[in-house]
Amino acid sequence: MTADDMLDLFLAERQQPRVIDLTGGSPDLTPEWIAWFMEAMVKRGLEKDFYLWSDDNLSADFFWNLAPEHKEIIGSYRMYGRVTCFKGFDAESFAFNTAASSDEFERQLARFSRLAGSRIDLYAYVTLTSPYRDDLETRIAQFVDRLCSIHANLPLRTVPLEIQAFSPVLPRLDTSREQALEQQQRAITAWKEALQKRYSSEELAMPITEVRLD
Repeated sequence: MTADDMLDLFLAERQQPRVIDLTGGSPDLTPEWIAWFMEAMVKRGLEKDFYLWSDDNLSADFFWNLAPEHKEIIGSYRMYGRVTCFKGFDAESFAFNTAASSDEFERQLARFSRLAGSRIDLYAYVTLTSPYRDDLETRIAQFVDRLCSIHANLPLRTVPLEIQAFSPVLPRLDTSREQALEQQQRAITAWKEALQKRYSSEELAMPITEVRLD
């Protein structure tokens, strides 16, 4: 099924939301798809009528292998936003949350930093679950500093995710994962306190869409 086919199916719906979510976990595994969908929108004159949104779990950098014309349309498409996900606030929490190598934590930050120079309208989620209790506040504050090193306003465009246990996974929860879920509120409090130390009340009250990363 082509991007044109998908758009045709969407346009055939009686109720059309103003946001089209190009999702799939990590659409960037086929990075051309986003550009193809944008081209289909432009071809129909719809590029100002619907906002395009896509996910990026920062596990790959195939975007940089795109043809120049595809990178250009993605970077210049005004009604498009991309939300990335930091799956941990340090190497240990990343490995705990993903079961992947802890080295990937630094690669996530590097990939976001590179994307920040692409003109894409970027947002971020962060998963604050971790297996440990000691130094949680210090570790989260250090992560906020890492985000600030990419852009001073990046923490204001980053939203902590609440992780919940759904029925299918309950039997698989071990003690460390139960503890990680239980201490999320402490982690959120630490996140808020870290931001309050770095930003004014006016900056913290700013709508996320008005926070500038350019």
